[in-house]
Amino acid sequence: MVGVETSINAPAPAATSSDARRPLTRRDTRVDLWIAALTAVLGLATLWLSAVIVADADGAGSPSIVESVLWLVGLCAPLAFRRQRPVAVLVVVSAVFLAAQLRGYPDTLTPSIVEFVAIFTANAWAARRARALVVSVVVTAVMFVWLGVWLRSVYVSDAEAPDPVTLATIAYTLVSNGIVLVTAIAFGRAARVSATRLHALERTGVELRAAHELVADRAINEERTRLARELHDVVAHHVAVIGIQAGAARRTLDRPEIARGALSAVEGTARTTIDELDRLLSVLRSRDGEAGSAPAGLGALPELMADTRALGLDVRFSVHGDAHDVPESIGVTLYRITQEALTNTLKHGNASLAEVQLRYGDRTVEVEVVDDGRPGPTPYPGAGLPQATAASGAGLGQRGMRERVDLHGGELQLGPRPRGGYRVHAVLPVSACADARPRDHVATDPSGRP
Repeated sequence: MVGVETSINAPAPAATSSDARRPLTRRDTRVDLWIAALTAVLGLATLWLSAVIVADADGAGSPSIVESVLWLVGLCAPLAFRRQRPVAVLVVVSAVFLAAQLRGYPDTLTPSIVEFVAIFTANAWAARRARALVVSVVVTAVMFVWLGVWLRSVYVSDAEAPDPVTLATIAYTLVSNGIVLVTAIAFGRAARVSATRLHALERTGVELRAAHELVADRAINEERTRLARELHDVVAHHVAVIGIQAGAARRTLDRPEIARGALSAVEGTARTTIDELDRLLSVLRSRDGEAGSAPAGLGALPELMADTRALGLDVRFSVHGDAHDVPESIGVTLYRITQEALTNTLKHGNASLAEVQLRYGDRTVEVEVVDDGRPGPTPYPGAGLPQATAASGAGLGQRGMRERVDLHGGELQLGPRPRGGYRVHAVLPVSACADARPRDHVATDPSGRP
């Protein structure tokens, strides 16, 4: 039946949150109009056949054709609003059904179909299931009372007791009509549950797609932040080194040997920058999601110290505690923090000495970078940078350090020291350190500096 198939997917207006259904569409309204029209056409055909049968038997008590058509229109027209006002349509259709039968309406097939659809609609689409069930039960009870009275008037005579055939006919009529009415209620409630579950699945699908898009956006933003940190670490440090060495070369043009060394340092740093940028771009081009080799780690700290000393800044590096294997990501984080701290010392600190201490604890690994920065003339050639260059960082380096430390749930302290200079102290938790096998203790860097 068209009405049954449509009701499974159709919504009821003003549904509660537990019975939420999709909103009623114009297509649903057009379908209801077609159902009402087709039911009226079917009713005209069955009315004509019933009128012929009744007239051939004895149709003295039947209404006129015009009145019968009016009863049919009153019975079928409410179906056009069955989804908008399901309970009201049930009450109207039931009242017209009983009134038409009391007037002797000859047809019973089309009215029974309309009554079935009305009861089904009320239980499938009403905003309140309890009210729809109560109204359906009341209507069913009234129908049974009317049916019993009608059967008694037709088959039972006051003068004679009913024979077995009459009783069987009455029982058969009551059971068949009862099955139709009860089935309409059961099918309607089952269709309501199916439609509710379908809408819940559709809504869950929409929410899942929205959540997927949100997760994707967050992943993209996190990847952008990570790439921004990497680019800042590469560009800020190496470009600062290049600027310092270029400044040193410019100031020592009258001393060719010193200028030549500074330019050689510029050349080497530029190549290193190109290598790291190429590595970073290769990660972006990779399709298998592999991160590639780490840019640096704790093992690269002595090389970083040596490169910084080549710029004229005295760097003292020491390791305290039993050195343990640490996760690669933590090693990279500590390396980048140290690199950024030394870069800031070169650019802004006006310092002549920096101390870098790497400490291994039972559950933590920490690095501390302090310098003796102070106002005054530059302590080594090329240490001073133009003000515009020095201010170009805009705090991105410190923001990157904080983001790296927060990513691992660590702590970061940075700021000027009371007696001058600047201090950067990062502590990262490493639960695996206490269970790792210690390596040989390293007290100082390979350069042999104290």
